[in-house]
Amino acid sequence: DPILQKNMDLKAEHTRRVCEAILDIGATLDLSREDLCLAEAAALLHDIGRFQQYRQYRTFSDYRSEDHAALGVKVINTHRVLENLDPATAAIIIRAVRYHNRASLPVGEGKRCLFFLKLLRDADKVDIWRVVTEYYQHAGSSRNQALELDLPDSEEVSGPVLEALMNERLVQVADLKTLNDFKLLQIGWIYDVNFPRTFQIVRENRYLEMILDALPQNSSRIAQIYDRARAYLERNSPAGHPAPPG
Repeated sequence: DPILQKNMDLKAEHTRRVCEAILDIGATLDLSREDLCLAEAAALLHDIGRFQQYRQYRTFSDYRSEDHAALGVKVINTHRVLENLDPATAAIIIRAVRYHNRASLPVGEGKRCLFFLKLLRDADKVDIWRVVTEYYQHAGSSRNQALELDLPDSEEVSGPVLEALMNERLVQVADLKTLNDFKLLQIGWIYDVNFPRTFQIVRENRYLEMILDALPQNSSRIAQIYDRARAYLERNSPAGHPAPPG
């Protein structure tokens, strides 16, 4: 099945790139070798649920199937992938996988767990930005419905999406009605970036600009949303480094 294989390959390559990105970002944070290995392990496993998700449901939409992060935790536990790690390290990896796709950080987690979760979420976003901007530039008539979450490619932008981004808030996946909504959600991810190196990568690769180029060019609201996101990127681009995990 060439479509199945194409999307399996897409996620395998995404996983490799997230591993590279997490080491790139982690290298700026004075992490120990052990902590870099922990971060890379979380990156390697973060989307392990995607393969079963697509094989079973033929979609990457959690909303239309099941939460790929929770599915990934099931896969890890079923195959006892982490049984040879010490329990504290395994627990951090499991939590990072479970929470990496949440709209917000979980309440009640420890400082060390939250640090690695933020690191994984940044690395994941960096590569999703790469994937989608390359796709928007070269898709043409070769559309990938799975990558577009099976959303219709119409001109409309939903009210809740505009409202969230005008207030510099993340867009909720449940509010997505069109492909344009999804593209705007991707611009809004800038409000959930945690580390200076991540902002630098976004700016260097012009990810926000490329997503803007794939949106309708005659919308003043979209222009305003982009301007706000770009200003936020500029305000937060590198000035010092956060402390490493305690």
